[in-house]
Amino acid sequence: MAMGTGRPRWGQPAATTYSPPPSFTADPPEEFLCPISGTLMADPVVVPPGQTFERACIQACAALAFSPPAVAADLSASASSPLVLIPNVALRTAILNWCDRLALPHPAPLSPDTARDIVHRLMPRQEEQWSSQSYRPPPQVATSVRVRRPSAPDEEFVQEPVRAGGSPEEEIMAVLGAEGASTAELEVAMASLRQATRENSEVRRQLCTPRLLAALRPMLLSADAGIQVNAAAAMVNLSLEPENKVQIVRSGAVSPLVDVLRGGHPEARDHAAGAMYSLAVEDENRAAIGVLGAIPPLLELFASAGGAVGYRARREAGMALYHVSLYGMNRSKIARAPGAVRTLLAVAEARDRANEADATALRRLAMMILANLAGCPDGREALMDGGAVAAVFRLMRNGSAAPGSAEEEYCISALYGMSRGSMRFRGLARAAGVEAALQPVSERDGGVGRDMARRTLRAMRGEDDEAPFSAPGLHGSQWNGVSIVSEGLVSIRRPPPHRSNYTGPSGSNTTQF
Repeated sequence: MAMGTGRPRWGQPAATTYSPPPSFTADPPEEFLCPISGTLMADPVVVPPGQTFERACIQACAALAFSPPAVAADLSASASSPLVLIPNVALRTAILNWCDRLALPHPAPLSPDTARDIVHRLMPRQEEQWSSQSYRPPPQVATSVRVRRPSAPDEEFVQEPVRAGGSPEEEIMAVLGAEGASTAELEVAMASLRQATRENSEVRRQLCTPRLLAALRPMLLSADAGIQVNAAAAMVNLSLEPENKVQIVRSGAVSPLVDVLRGGHPEARDHAAGAMYSLAVEDENRAAIGVLGAIPPLLELFASAGGAVGYRARREAGMALYHVSLYGMNRSKIARAPGAVRTLLAVAEARDRANEADATALRRLAMMILANLAGCPDGREALMDGGAVAAVFRLMRNGSAAPGSAEEEYCISALYGMSRGSMRFRGLARAAGVEAALQPVSERDGGVGRDMARRTLRAMRGEDDEAPFSAPGLHGSQWNGVSIVSEGLVSIRRPPPHRSNYTGPSGSNTTQF
């Protein structure tokens, strides 16, 4: 297995009523979030001490005579004296303007039942007075409270667990295995599982059992956004452990993850891409991932620019595709996918002045996948059909693949692959002027790129060169259908020392959800 830090990410379980899509470019200002629910306020009101809360949340607290730590007022006396709530019109206008500026949907007011459920979760178990028979607390489930932790700037909200008795698996299965569990109970169970799998490696290994994985699969397909998002995040966390990866695929988890990639909640799609990336790191999983239909939705996600798809989701989809493409049969599947080559070339040639670092990382991933496709006959034909010869030449000439860079070697690798035994390549390369880009590389002192450039030039000139290409720097022992990417250049897969909400380019998804 390739290297990874094993540091999970995405510690904020999804809220039932508001889960901002990954297209937003900034966290909501603190004053826009209800201190009780932690979600964007739709109907903010001011209580006498001067604090602002979501109306339904503070009303639920008053109805239950419960004053959470965030509330300065004593709500236990609200039964005898009506609670005065003053609409905070200025704050509501600011929230709506912020949503409009980022093209986000306006937050919807919480329903009384949802607000009551949120407050119930905040109440200490010994003080709970269940006044509604329609809600029953999950038996033996580890519930949690969302709190803001200033010392953790990368994870503005975290879950503070309130543990119940029993093992983590038994606590979760007590709800998942029960008949008639409510949506609220299932969401609490998924949030608890997500939190438990963030804690440490040993817990992730203990929880990755056939019984729990079987119960988790239908949660991935839930129509409830909170359940689906938390289930997908928990699946990523479980997949961080090397010994869990094969077991997860064998449990049948790939098919529901593919369904989430195709049409799940936007945030769940992000997690599903991360799970595919993490699972594809394991050699044994790559064939199954390709057979079960993950390639088309991963390509679509990788190519999605703007809208509800953020950089992180695109990058993880690209990393998943790269690892999947290391398996020979999957290279043919990618090559035969409608529009795949043009999609990859579009990413490779895209520029984004506002986010050039992100665009560069995506370009590099696209070039890596294109170089791998050139390692099989179907891939070579698809590349030439899609105009890859001229496109790769443009990348080398316009600065996207600078001399001596990793990107340049990927481009040379793709050209070398397409040149193997192809009369058609000669004509396309000559028409594009490829020789002008390869000649300076072939005259360098040494390196794998120089050797591939020389062989590509000989192929363009019709000179016989049938000896297998072998060099210690290549990912495979020789260029025989194995990945052509230089082993010395896969440092893209090594994670930076620290970056929040970011999966390091290692051979494993390294961030907890």
